[in-house]
Amino acid sequence: MNKKLVFGCVFGFIGIIILAGLIIFGFVADSRNNMVTKEVEVDNSWAQVQNVYQRRLDLVPNLVNSVEAYMKLEKDIFEKIAEARKATEIASNPSELEAANEGIGSLIRDLRVVVEDTPELKASGNIEDLMVQLEGTENRIAVERKRFNETVRDYNTYIKLFPRNIIASWFNFTERDFFEAEEGAEEAPEVNIEID
Repeated sequence: MNKKLVFGCVFGFIGIIILAGLIIFGFVADSRNNMVTKEVEVDNSWAQVQNVYQRRLDLVPNLVNSVEAYMKLEKDIFEKIAEARKATEIASNPSELEAANEGIGSLIRDLRVVVEDTPELKASGNIEDLMVQLEGTENRIAVERKRFNETVRDYNTYIKLFPRNIIASWFNFTERDFFEAEEGAEEAPEVNIEID
């Protein structure tokens, strides 16, 4: 009888250890799967940000071509667009993408001022349509940046909370960068465009 009690206790203890191991394994597997899901959401959100930046880059040459029908612009505008497009394509994080698009943002502000200050340009339906599309794209950029930051916040919080931070370190999940306002964004930009 004594041996049966000992064997029962041993098997019960082993069963508890196995059950605890399965629970821990389930928690680790579930946490890792959630981290992968959240990381994919961050990557998807990043792709959408790049998509709206690409839309803006595609609209600007059309706007410049329309504006050129009425006036002569500086020749380096197209070089700036090409440089911004190339830098946008190779950007791998929010700060690189922001740096790549600083020049194009300045160019867009300058073009808006030219269009607003030139009655012949405002009268052109093509230019007006392009400006509306560009304004809509700028709004989309702001929305997608916000969504990206929300997704990154959710992901970063998830992998930093205990005990998931330990699991995240085991599987090499690391924090992602947020979009931050450009330095000096709180100041109104100066617009200086020369017309021949």
